[in-house]
Parts: sequence; C-alpha cells; structure tokens
Amino acid sequence: MIAKYASRSEAEERAAFLRSRGIATHVSDMTSLRLNLAHQGRFRAALWAVLPEQAEDAAALLEDPEHRAATALNDHEFQKLEGEGADEARRTMIRWLTITALALTGLAALVVAMGL
Repeated sequence: MIAKYASRSEAEERAAFLRSRGIATHVSDMTSLRLNLAHQGRFRAALWAVLPEQAEDAAALLEDPEHRAATALNDHEFQKLEGEGADEARRTMIRWLTITALALTGLAALVVAMGL
C-alpha cells in the first residue's frame, strides 16, 4: 500500500496522476481490509502500486510531482500489463465456473442416486 485517503475519489485522483507518470496503480476500499466492518476509521480508500518495483517511485511522486520515475511504464507496457491482467482474470473465472459446474453436477447425481 502506498497511501490511504479519506475518500475514494481522492485516491482515484492520485491514482490517475500516478498512471499519467507511468505507475500502474489500484484503488481499494479500506472496508475490504477490515475484519470488523462496524469499525469506522478516517480512511476510506487505499492506493496500491500494482508492480512492487514501482512502489518507491509511486511514493516519491506523491511527495514530489517532479520526481523522475525510473520504473515508469510506457503506453505499450501498460497495454500489455492490462491485457495480461484481463487474461488472468478470465482464466480464474473459467476455472471457478468449471469447478462450480462439476460440484453442482456431482451434487445433482448424488441427489438422483439417493432418490431425493
């Protein structure tokens, strides 16, 4: 995590700034990080560097917008990273859908075999 913010919109604004400087980022709600959802803190959103090697440059850019990021991605590298992420998400979704379908098929076969 690079930083915490009082609002998601503030975190998204900082993320957009970092992306414009070649840093791959992700914003998450802080409630997803809490075990007790009833607990209300002053922070509502967290800003993350997607690539661990960019975390230091990201923090430096937030401190000094003139910082020259040594790990900045160009447009082609961003597109490749986003494509790889989308492919991985698709594979994960297909894997879980397949497991769920097999489990439901097995459950249906068990119900039929037991005559329920």
